[in-house]
Amino acid sequence: MHLHQLQQARPASRELALFEDSILALYLGQVAARIFGLGAVCHLCEGDSFTFGGPQTLNIVLDGVLVSEQGWQGPGCHVTGDNTRYAVKGDKAVVWVLDRSGEAWKGAAGRPMHVALDNALKAAARALTAATPAEELPDPETLSDVDHPQIRRQAARLRRTTHAATAEAIFLFVQAMPYRFGNWQERASETLARGNGMCTTKANLQVTLMRAAGLEAGFVEMPMSMSVLGKLMPAAWLAMMRPTVRHYFGAVKLGGRWHAADSSYNDDSMGIYLENFPDYAHLLPARLSDGQPYSPTAEKNDMDPFDIQVVPHLNAEMSKKSRFSPAQFEALNTRLDRAQGSWRNWVEEDHPDLGAGLRIVS
Repeated sequence: MHLHQLQQARPASRELALFEDSILALYLGQVAARIFGLGAVCHLCEGDSFTFGGPQTLNIVLDGVLVSEQGWQGPGCHVTGDNTRYAVKGDKAVVWVLDRSGEAWKGAAGRPMHVALDNALKAAARALTAATPAEELPDPETLSDVDHPQIRRQAARLRRTTHAATAEAIFLFVQAMPYRFGNWQERASETLARGNGMCTTKANLQVTLMRAAGLEAGFVEMPMSMSVLGKLMPAAWLAMMRPTVRHYFGAVKLGGRWHAADSSYNDDSMGIYLENFPDYAHLLPARLSDGQPYSPTAEKNDMDPFDIQVVPHLNAEMSKKSRFSPAQFEALNTRLDRAQGSWRNWVEEDHPDLGAGLRIVS
């Protein structure tokens, strides 16, 4: 790091907008901008290197990617200094640095700021723990665990007098769960217990519940433009994404026809889409019935939601290893968590004391 690259952070800046997309800013709430102003911003170029200093240094990657022998850090991730040396991958990177041994932090911040930051770090750690999968991932052949007691119990609760009504009840139950990026090699019962998921895990849960309820159900793959999916992500991540990704969702056979039944996005996450694509407001509220499939992706792609190729499982896809770590997934989730209120799971609901720092008024 070169000294001329380190600049005192300014509250009104593009860097502040990037900071507010970070994991820590999500949990800092109202005090995020004030704490941002107590740090400094380092602009790095291709060929530069950066050392995350000692344990009193807190670093947040705002833009770009930094790589080391231990792995890589992407936008929104925070790292306590451990003297690891990173190199810039690509043409630039931006890092926010807070020296907690410096006078700016000791004096101007005062105890409320220290408490707020400590609480945010604890809440972020709890979220990371909750999002970290077990070291031994399940066999892909066991992901649709239709005979699990909790799956059977939930399917029984959602069973209605007709197949169509049962399909709708299960679809709406899974659709209401928050959407979160994360590990996708997860059994349906684990997604049920977690209460959130991404397209693959929510589809797996939906199909498993439908099968447990006696319905014929399967999976669909469909291309999705990053110009659509990217609306759910912090802006700094978009440059690292492929232009098109594969989207997966569930399908159910009603009245002898396969119906697309995409439960991926709840109403809050769909609301983010509608901010950018208001012509699709008719997609809320989500609904599914005999003769009425539901697939926002098919509609965006000008595809017939009945003209779908249904497969029995996603075992091969769900067994692939992700290039993202749990911490990187958490950084990807900040915009979604803010829109859906998911962050409160680790702040106010479980530990009300961790929310104290969020309510500091300027």
